[in-house]
Amino acid sequence: MIFSGLVLQLGFHMAGSDKHQIGASVVKSQSIEYEQLRGIDRNTIVYGLSYSDWSTTHKFTIVFFSLLMAYHTYIHWKWYKVVITKHLIGKNRQVIILSILFLLAAATGFIPWFIDLSGGNNIIRMLFIEIHHKLTLILIVFLILHFVKRAKWFATTYAKLN
Repeated sequence: MIFSGLVLQLGFHMAGSDKHQIGASVVKSQSIEYEQLRGIDRNTIVYGLSYSDWSTTHKFTIVFFSLLMAYHTYIHWKWYKVVITKHLIGKNRQVIILSILFLLAAATGFIPWFIDLSGGNNIIRMLFIEIHHKLTLILIVFLILHFVKRAKWFATTYAKLN
């Protein structure tokens, strides 16, 4: 999910940002309009895949990861309840911020899909996409910190499996 998102952001969005098209002809889809406004070249290939391939890969991995995160939250729901009811938020600030960032990044990632499917306002859709891009960069940092903080647990748990 992170890799495909970064490829989309760095390989297509940022790489094509100097090629904005002004006065584009009539556009059939908001996704295509977005690509044209951002200057995304649909013929560009990054690591052997086109923009559409990377976008589809990103969407599938997002849905899969979101289901895993819903399950992860379900498993740890008692922990969340204890942290909130016993006012332990300050002591668990990093995980709470990570959880909030994930929810915000997920929401700002899913909302543009719904706007596109409903034929909504493309400017609002693009705003959500840009917010999503910025939030996910911060989320990546918190995910790395989350895994690093638990590296010893991962190592000992893996060792027990052998």
